[in-house]
Amino acid sequence: MLQNAKTNELAENVSLYIKELFKEKLPAWAVYHNLSHTIDTVNACEEIGKRTGLPREEMDLLSIAAWFHDAGYIYQAEEHEEKSIKIALDFLRSNNCVDNKIIKVVDCIKATKLLVSAKNLLGFVICDADLISLGSADYFEKNELLKLETALREKRKIDDLAWLERSLKFLSSHNYYTDYAQKKYSPQLNENIQILKKMISEYC
Repeated sequence: MLQNAKTNELAENVSLYIKELFKEKLPAWAVYHNLSHTIDTVNACEEIGKRTGLPREEMDLLSIAAWFHDAGYIYQAEEHEEKSIKIALDFLRSNNCVDNKIIKVVDCIKATKLLVSAKNLLGFVICDADLISLGSADYFEKNELLKLETALREKRKIDDLAWLERSLKFLSSHNYYTDYAQKKYSPQLNENIQILKKMISEYC
């Protein structure tokens, strides 16, 4: 047990804990919401957080939240954020993390829930980080993994056109919060939207 752990030390212990947790308990169907996506989100939080001017302690809290944000997938996909919060609370309290830090981590995890609006800078950063794939060149590769995960989890075949239309609707409604993410990722986001439109038109 950590006694009065510094935030950066706590973040390192969280990373080790989540890696082991996913190794032992993540369902086989989780081919997108897995350790790779979690690490991508942690790294993106670091990138965006630095460019946004966050102090180091808040960056570490953001990293902790990013490590935990999809931990609930070991139990379920729907409402996984609540499970992620429970996992985070149990770990942070058992490691003597102070309440004001725990509140910030929990608020960040809550902000990553779809259709929930982030309310502060930490929330803006983690939401942008969680969805940078929408504005990345490897979007279609990641989207295929998400499609496969959905098919495996729901034990059904997913119609290709329906998935493309769903993807287009999601991308078209997305806007990044931070100035940095808007400038870096919005151009590719818009390009991905145009590619999706072209792919859909080819079905007609």
